[in-house]
Parts: sequence; structure tokens; C-alpha cells
Amino acid sequence: MYKIMSYEHPIEIEEDDVLVIAVQDSNGNYFMWQKGLTEEVGSGDGVYFEYDDQINGGHNIVVECTIDRDGMHVVLADRKMEHFYFPSDFNKYDELKGGLLKIYKGNEDVLEFHDF
Repeated sequence: MYKIMSYEHPIEIEEDDVLVIAVQDSNGNYFMWQKGLTEEVGSGDGVYFEYDDQINGGHNIVVECTIDRDGMHVVLADRKMEHFYFPSDFNKYDELKGGLLKIYKGNEDVLEFHDF
């Protein structure tokens, strides 16, 4: 799987026309987004999101995503809520914000940022 387990690696990876954004907390929980950037790799499929395991994944299941300096709160299409809290030394907020804006380009209303 993608190198999300250390913030020594980028949060945003683009490889083979697929954009991946991923974050992990100190307990091993993770949030991961993926979007194909060309038709050949599924650009028409929308945004794939998964948390903690592939069984918790699907396309276009995030209806709200609120991000602040402490963590993230995601509301899924089934109205289930998932929370993710950043480690105390998290210093990749701007990279995460930029990556999510790319993933949700054209559908930015899903995102809400609190930059304080």
C-alpha cells in the first residue's frame, strides 16, 4: 500500500495518472482519497475514499469533510461520521488542504477548512 505511515513521505502522491491523498494517526487509523486523472484510469468514477480498511471504502461516499489544524471530520453518504485526529507534530496541513482541493476540483463544496 501507499507510503502513508510516516509524515517523512508526502501526503499527496500522483502516480500513473492517479492522485492519492492519505493521512494516518498514531494509532494506525487512516483516511485515504484516490482519483483517476484520465479516462483510462477511471476519472469518470469520481473520488474513492477509504478509512482504516478497504472494506470501509467506496466511490463518492463522502458528502462532507471538515478539516482544521487538529483533525478531520467526515460525513459519509450513509450519514455515518468518521473522525481523524492529527498527531501533535502534524505539520502537513497546507499539503493536505492543497491535495484535497485537487481531489475535489469541481466539487469543492464537500470540503470545509478551518485554518485557525
